[in-house]
Amino acid sequence: MAKRFYDAVQPVALDNGRYAIMLDQYEVKTPARADLHLPHQALADMIAAEWAAQDEQVKPDTMPIMRLVSTALDRVAADPLATAHAFAAYGETDLLCYRAEHPDRLVERQTASWNPMLDWVRARYDVSFATAQGILPVAQPQATLARLVEIAGTDALWLTGLAHGAALLGSAVLTLALADGEIDAKQAYELAFLDDLFQIDEWGEDAEAMARLDKISLEINVLAGYFSAQAGENGASDRMTQ
Repeated sequence: MAKRFYDAVQPVALDNGRYAIMLDQYEVKTPARADLHLPHQALADMIAAEWAAQDEQVKPDTMPIMRLVSTALDRVAADPLATAHAFAAYGETDLLCYRAEHPDRLVERQTASWNPMLDWVRARYDVSFATAQGILPVAQPQATLARLVEIAGTDALWLTGLAHGAALLGSAVLTLALADGEIDAKQAYELAFLDDLFQIDEWGEDAEAMARLDKISLEINVLAGYFSAQAGENGASDRMTQ
């Protein structure tokens, strides 16, 4: 943490069509001191709002959009293909591919909730997943993993969101659906944590578990905003290879 050293926060348009954030007369940089120049005004506005919301102390852990963008510019941009492969690797253990064997109510809920997502990703991106009941590993076709790398593309900002989303949701498929606007943050949360919510319905709430889920729900909302800020006039699909 550092003491807040600025009064005014202002996103500014640059001559190259990008946007920077000014703290008084100082331009915001990434932690690695790279230029934080953004292609989307909405993204710059979100980061500016995070800086403006700081009190007497600047707390980086209260600036999730700033963290995502800094990760993109300082780490992902240097080797975007590595992050694309890391995202695709979540396809090997995708949450939607592992189904319960019992109780029947949970099996039915998973089928009704998750099958439409697998149908969607197959129709939308021509990528198919194998599913199985139980916890034993499910071998996915190599073509599926290669296609996920292709879909992810090389845009560092977008890739950072995909990789973070896959880790957060436990699903490459749900992350693509959230990024593409097929589902919203609430739906992503309910689909990704279907099993947890089922247990709560069955056995009642546990304060510690609910606190964890509430925190994750907030993170998903932030991620949805991050994707939305980059979607552009033609939607999120602009970012991903067809």
